[in-house]
Amino acid sequence: MWIDFKHLSKAKIGYIPHALRVSLVSFKLILIGIAGLIHALMPVIFLETVTKGIKKLNNEISHF
Repeated sequence: MWIDFKHLSKAKIGYIPHALRVSLVSFKLILIGIAGLIHALMPVIFLETVTKGIKKLNNEISHF
C-alpha cells in the first residue's frame, strides 16, 4: 500500500523518532551506493564495503 495513515500507530513509534530512524537508514544506503559506484570504477578499493554494509544494515533494520 502506498499510503497508510495508521503506519506510525501500527509501528508504535512517534513521528520524530520514525523520521530520524528512516533518515539514518537512507543516509547509510546512499553511502553504500556511493561506495558501490566507486568500486565499480576502481575494483581494487572498497572490496567488501558494500557487501558488509548491506549485511550490517539488514541486521539493524530487522530489529526495528
